[in-house]
Amino acid sequence: MRWGCAIAFLAISSWTWAQQIPGTVPVPEDPNIRMIEQLANAPEGVDYAKVQTVIERAINPAFNAKAFNDELTHWADLVRARVPKGAPPTDVMTALGQVIYTPGPWNDNHPFSYDLDDPIGSIYQNKLVSTYLRTRKGNCVSMPTLLIILGQKLGLKMTLSQAPQHEFARLQDVNGRWFNIEATSPGSPPDSKYINEMHVPSLAIQTGIYLRTTTPRETVAAMLEPLESNYAHTRPAGYLLGLAQLVVRIDPKNADGYVNEANAFFLTLAHRYLVHHLTPEVLPPAQRADFNALYDANTRIMNKVEAMGWAPSTKTGDKEYLERVQRYKAEHGG
Repeated sequence: MRWGCAIAFLAISSWTWAQQIPGTVPVPEDPNIRMIEQLANAPEGVDYAKVQTVIERAINPAFNAKAFNDELTHWADLVRARVPKGAPPTDVMTALGQVIYTPGPWNDNHPFSYDLDDPIGSIYQNKLVSTYLRTRKGNCVSMPTLLIILGQKLGLKMTLSQAPQHEFARLQDVNGRWFNIEATSPGSPPDSKYINEMHVPSLAIQTGIYLRTTTPRETVAAMLEPLESNYAHTRPAGYLLGLAQLVVRIDPKNADGYVNEANAFFLTLAHRYLVHHLTPEVLPPAQRADFNALYDANTRIMNKVEAMGWAPSTKTGDKEYLERVQRYKAEHGG
């Protein structure tokens, strides 16, 4: 009776099985995707502040874009006043770090710092730059994103790079060399530190999903992670699929894009069948084909990203990460 009732429910749903290709996840028209793609491909180059503004407004329609951009300009101006015109990028970066992280009158003795209560940004709103500016508590998404936005306003060449469950900035110096800029614990660690502490597999470095210097266009893909999290929690799966597909179009080496693309198929599978405790063997042929196609799409994409060196977080890895957070907390009196 349980299966019969559930199948009857599906039979009268709005999904017209006979007219759909099995495994179809309808992707609606999304103006946010259109705007982000235009900004990523802008002939004059990528403006990180404009990209972040679209992300913020997509999550919060009441977002005050003018106030947000005025505040970004305020922080950039504070840094600009501390360095002579034509100062090398490393000097400008040092001044930026001082304004953001060192207590003083420039930040009302209220510096920006690591959010030790939500260090991995498990609450997706905490990954937003607007939240970071308001609370001055950030994580490995919001903190490097603010740095690259302000850095760009100051004339620096900066991009976002990724490690497992982590993002950090990179800065190009006057000689064209790129340096890591760790925003959560200000400094410039070598790649080896990320490799050792985060167990970055060599395959993931070879394929470029981790520790790669991205282009500004590819950085847009990394910036979209909070919006992907928002879509996964608040919108039908088709919106997440459209956004994830945009991410991998912009950057074919962005692992999060593939994972979210696969997740969109799984969320659809769950919505249509798993929440009703349905399995393929009890379904009519059309629904069975759809179930299997959704499952196969999820599996195919996950196999692809795993072949690039991506792996889900583990209890051991999470434990080590939280231990590092606790050491940071103890060292900084948090």
